[in-house]
Amino acid sequence: MSEPESPVLRLIPYLAAITVTVFATLSVVGTGESNLLVTLVVAAVGYFGTYFIVKLIIHALVTRIGSDHHDDHD
Repeated sequence: MSEPESPVLRLIPYLAAITVTVFATLSVVGTGESNLLVTLVVAAVGYFGTYFIVKLIIHALVTRIGSDHHDDHD
C-alpha cells in the first residue's frame, strides 16, 4: 500500500489511533477492575487496529478519487 502524498493524510491514522488509545485506556482504567496487562493489551489493540483501519480507509478513498480523476482526462 503506497503512502498518500499529502502530509495531512499521512498524519490522520496516527492521530486517530492515539485518540482511540487514550479513550479506550481511560475507559478500561476507569472501571477499576483491570490490571496493567489488560490495560496494555487494550491500548495496543486499540492503537494498531485503529491505525490500520484508518489507513485502509484513506487508501481506498485516495485510490477511488484518484482513479475517478484520471478517467475524466481520457
